[in-house]
Amino acid sequence: MNDPATTTPGLTDEGKRFINFDNQTFQWVSIKLFGLSGQDLDDRTVLARLIADRRYRDSYGGTGDEDMETIHGPFQLAAITVDSFVPTQAAAEIATLEEWAQKYAPLPETVAEQVETEVYQRLRDATSRYRLENPGEDQFHEWGFAIGNNGFHELVVIDRAAGSVALIVASDD
Repeated sequence: MNDPATTTPGLTDEGKRFINFDNQTFQWVSIKLFGLSGQDLDDRTVLARLIADRRYRDSYGGTGDEDMETIHGPFQLAAITVDSFVPTQAAAEIATLEEWAQKYAPLPETVAEQVETEVYQRLRDATSRYRLENPGEDQFHEWGFAIGNNGFHELVVIDRAAGSVALIVASDD
């Protein structure tokens, strides 16, 4: 997985996790993991390199289309910049995600355990966290309306102590 030819300088591909809620809500969480080399990179540079990375381009449309050229989730990729991300706190994001995750159906116990370990613990351990501000429906791509009917939540979690970056997307399709 750590093919230097397919990574952005400062970020290495460390794999991904996918949590399917499996509760008839079509909700899921995708976590793309990156190693962070060059601890001297500031957060804005990390965000810029993440956006530039080919793994950021993903439709999340359930079609298997990854590494899209011009889209990210429901949005046109060009609408997303470093300034689209705002600093946030773990407690606030955990509360938002907990409410979203159980809005339509309870989480199965095994899924709740995965979300705690893979998402909430990462948020608590991070040295910095950023939330993607919604660029607006006018920035949807032609079928972007089909993603995130129950919400599209994107977080970038930087853990300098662990030398890692996690792109967490929680949505539905």
